[in-house]
Amino acid sequence: MRILAAFDKCKDSLSAREICSLAKHVIFTRSCLDQVQTIPLTDGGEGFAELLTLAKGGTFHPVSVKDSLGRDKEVKIGLILIENLNDDLLKFMNLNIQGKMAVIEMASVVGLCNLTEGERNPWLTSTYGVGQLLKEVSSLGCGSILLGIGGSSTNDMGVGALSALGVEFSDQKGNIISFPSPKSWPDVDQVSIGNLMPLPPIRIACDVSNSLLGKNGATSQFGPQKGLPFDQIDKMEEEVIKMSETLSFSFHKTLDSRKHNGAGAAGGIGYGLNLAYDAEFVPGFTLTEKWFGLENAIKCADLILTGEGRFDCTSLYGKGPYEIIRVASKFKKKVILLAGSVEEKAVEQCKSEFSNLEIVSFGNENLPLQENFDRVTEFFSKKLLEQLSLN
Repeated sequence: MRILAAFDKCKDSLSAREICSLAKHVIFTRSCLDQVQTIPLTDGGEGFAELLTLAKGGTFHPVSVKDSLGRDKEVKIGLILIENLNDDLLKFMNLNIQGKMAVIEMASVVGLCNLTEGERNPWLTSTYGVGQLLKEVSSLGCGSILLGIGGSSTNDMGVGALSALGVEFSDQKGNIISFPSPKSWPDVDQVSIGNLMPLPPIRIACDVSNSLLGKNGATSQFGPQKGLPFDQIDKMEEEVIKMSETLSFSFHKTLDSRKHNGAGAAGGIGYGLNLAYDAEFVPGFTLTEKWFGLENAIKCADLILTGEGRFDCTSLYGKGPYEIIRVASKFKKKVILLAGSVEEKAVEQCKSEFSNLEIVSFGNENLPLQENFDRVTEFFSKKLLEQLSLN
């Protein structure tokens, strides 16, 4: 049997690559006759740069930057030769370039997972370190930048990143605010873009379609999970509105881009970068599909295994495992989705739309969450063996 294991991460327990490797190991303990192909999924968050760079034979460039709270952090930039990317992939990204592509992962420097619960506060977090990464790329002779923006801890519209790239935010006394975050925005009196450094075209991998403002915008939709108290949403939204107006005026752009799909992703960093550079969003799953040849792998498989940490109604809006099911349905392939926990409403909706599908939870709801994290290998392996014996 030809089996494809294409899993997204189980947040706080297993990376996408780890869970794919675990699935392959479990399958081989059952039968060494099965042919197993593994393709880790990424939504632009943790693991994005590593997975994409390794898949195309790239290398890594280490760099020291600031994390979202201004602490020193060592991260890596992926470097890929353009000749290793096929024409279809470059056309999809709207790129006609030569040389190297830099792959950057926002979560590696300002990721929510890098902060403790007590440190999560979008009033204080900044994308300054992302700007430092982009600045480093400018010295590496790259023809383009691919930026994954999943899993961020910030809600600053890329103001911090722009600061690191040369935009000067100063107060009424002319003092430059060196590490701007939303808490310091009321102090901003002048914005100067004269020293903004040039960058090659930026492509932003993102599956989130939220606009910048409103009930489905960056602040209301994602602020609370980044540590913003619910009673401060309106106050933060007011500051985002004012700063977005300031940025648009400074770059001589209209406010229309606040309504664009994806402008509210990752705290609006795409909005800020789009004002300053040739920055475009590309659908994250489609990028992954073309990067790894995922559709052909699904077509050639007899059984597809996929899953993530939690499968709920948000999974139905373009997340990797759901897209795996959608593509597999075109070829009438059997899919088993394993998730740490599942929401029944999402299961019902998915099964009403697709057939030849099993969705199961491998977590133990009677145990504390941390114990489920600690025993994830045990629980996943047991559930996968059970499902394989039934199919």
